[in-house]
Amino acid sequence: MDILGELKDLRAAVEKLTLRLDATERALEREQAEKQRVAFTASILTSKDQHHGPFNDESNLVFSKILTNIGNAYNPNTGVFTAPVKGVYYFRYSGYGYAGNDMGLSIFKGSQRMVSSYEHRSADSNDNVSNGVVLELDVGDVVYARLWINTWVFTDSRYDYCTFSGFLLYPL
Repeated sequence: MDILGELKDLRAAVEKLTLRLDATERALEREQAEKQRVAFTASILTSKDQHHGPFNDESNLVFSKILTNIGNAYNPNTGVFTAPVKGVYYFRYSGYGYAGNDMGLSIFKGSQRMVSSYEHRSADSNDNVSNGVVLELDVGDVVYARLWINTWVFTDSRYDYCTFSGFLLYPL
């Protein structure tokens, strides 16, 4: 085989490898883009009107009715969000209660309380609380909402009064 033939074969091999590399890079970019699509909203699932609490200890609230769970980072069985990518995230909750009962909610990052809201029992017929926070998370960090000691929230099967939401603002 002459040198020109070898160069032609080499050029064809390089072109094939270039095409394979381009396809692999596009697949990785799609996969990375999918990982960076993270958003959820969930509410407390109930088949009837009911309250959750009061409890003698703070307790994790499990928002098991999924309204949105892009990226599947929120676990509706545990109420825990686990960060799939390092980034800056926004989280918020809303709570609803009737008069005559205290209501206290917090968002935790790991074991650290980040933000809270408290509504003292009042003569109002309806009480609402909400709060939100922007957090920097590493892969695997967990975020969840907790109900305070001796407080409660009310929910029903139609209006999804109590919700927990979060989404990735941007990756780091």
